[in-house]
Amino acid sequence: VADASSAASGVADAVAANVASLDASALASAARVGGEVAAIAGDSWYTTSALMYAIEYFHVAQDMEWWAAIVATTVAMRVVALPLTVMQQKNAARMHLAKPEIEAINKLAQTHSQDKEALERYQAEIWKIWAKYDCNPVKMFAPLFVQAPVFISFFIAIQRMSAGVPSFATGGASWFTDLSVADATYALPLLSSLTFLLSVETNPPNGTEPQVGMKWGMRALAAVMIPLTASFPQGVFVYWVTTNVFSLFQATALRAPALKKLAGIPDVPVVHAAAAAPTAGSARKIAEKFGDAPVMHASNPKMKQGKKAKRSSQRQEGDTLE
Repeated sequence: VADASSAASGVADAVAANVASLDASALASAARVGGEVAAIAGDSWYTTSALMYAIEYFHVAQDMEWWAAIVATTVAMRVVALPLTVMQQKNAARMHLAKPEIEAINKLAQTHSQDKEALERYQAEIWKIWAKYDCNPVKMFAPLFVQAPVFISFFIAIQRMSAGVPSFATGGASWFTDLSVADATYALPLLSSLTFLLSVETNPPNGTEPQVGMKWGMRALAAVMIPLTASFPQGVFVYWVTTNVFSLFQATALRAPALKKLAGIPDVPVVHAAAAAPTAGSARKIAEKFGDAPVMHASNPKMKQGKKAKRSSQRQEGDTLE
């Protein structure tokens, strides 16, 4: 019995020593985990609540201010989605390489638009071309299927945290100390629109009309975003500015030849517009008008003919007067 009592006493002393060795601030932080966020995350959609807890993890476990926790969570989510972006870039480059063959099939299909069996054969050929280049238009939407729900969930999470987390009022920095209210200086809305516009401009154009039209639409969106979003909490703009800056650096990095090679993104050749070759009919008309070997005149031959005709007319008038 004495041995058992002594063992129990030893265990109690060891536990007491371990508890005493813990930092008081660490215990306080552990007690706060899930505290402020748990009150509003319970009735939120699971992706929204997961982002709330992720932001709070960086705030509590990493001892970050709320604005820095939002930045860290945003960067972490963008890094997780980076493989999808690389896959999209690969697919876009391969589709560009397959484009001449696809256009040739489409031209043939236009000549047999009423032949159902022929159209089915052409569609099968298009699928073979996609398989040959390992590309598919559907893959272009893969990042959107992930990033769109995350974007919406992030927005809702920060909106709800702005209203339901009291410490958000002091979780900012510089001029945006209160993350739960709008920016009275309009600096964050302007910075958000500017970084969004820069990320759009750094995307490499591929010269097609739909892409050019889409880019102009994005430019217009960057302008109208300022008045439309100026009333949003400052915490939302911390997320938007961070994700826009990430997009800017990501687009710049994926254009570097070394990183493109490392990521396995094929090089897309620059296609220059070739001079239009004359058709057989136009070549015949040129030969009939100017001969088989046209001579380049030093000046406009029509002007010369006009001057000669004018001088001849003047001489005739002079002879008549005489």
